[in-house]
Amino acid sequence: MTQPLFDHLPKLAMSIAAARHLVLFLDFDGTLAPIVSEPTQAYMPAETRKTLTALAGAEKISLAIISGRSLGDLKERVGMRKVIYAGNHGLEISGPGLQFVEPHAAQRIKALGELSRHLRTRLRDVAGVDVENKILSASVHFRRVADADHQQVQETVLTAVGALGSLFDVTIGNKVCEIRPHVNWNKGMAIRWIKEMSKMSGALTMYIGDDVTDEDAFVAVADGVAIRVGRSSHTAARYHLPKQEAVQQFLSWLVDLHLEKAGQAHTPNV
Repeated sequence: MTQPLFDHLPKLAMSIAAARHLVLFLDFDGTLAPIVSEPTQAYMPAETRKTLTALAGAEKISLAIISGRSLGDLKERVGMRKVIYAGNHGLEISGPGLQFVEPHAAQRIKALGELSRHLRTRLRDVAGVDVENKILSASVHFRRVADADHQQVQETVLTAVGALGSLFDVTIGNKVCEIRPHVNWNKGMAIRWIKEMSKMSGALTMYIGDDVTDEDAFVAVADGVAIRVGRSSHTAARYHLPKQEAVQQFLSWLVDLHLEKAGQAHTPNV
């Protein structure tokens, strides 16, 4: 069972103070951006952007955002410099001195395009469904689909992917079916790669995410700080935040903590 993060801030402050560097990894949808019924309408609040800008410019703090969105989509919605971006669940990474595309996933781009077209045809009569081809991965969104049709959407996706053998995997998330190439790579491995390539292997690592696709990341930061947005009894995260809006509160606390360490005036936000 996870523990309420805000009950453990003094302990966390001590861990951060003892670390030579903090690497903060963040999911996007449901973490930095509120969940919306239409994925194309997702946005990061201005206050969150301001807080992230402060963190990205802080000494001894590195910021990375990992999302199921494509790299280009993620960069456009965040729009910040001095940030490491990992799109498609870490299959593509870009940042200062970093550039990566998982090679085996790249070889399945054509097959994924054909699968996406097939699913659009199979699901065209289901109102509200959206099949999104993100080049290296795909998402079948059913947040706007009637509850009675959710099972049909999931079974259609599982059947179509299963017919292709071991080419792709399906993860059922928060009203979305995530289709990823069956390769030895996930958000957790992306975190390890980023830390190694950035020569930050000894840094304190923190990850905040809200969905089942973030579990690999929680495992990867088991020796650091894994934080889940929302309470869950089936998670590898050690702590939880009560809701998405609390992420901004916590990030503001991190900014205040940094200012306090730097000897500047600070006002607690939690």
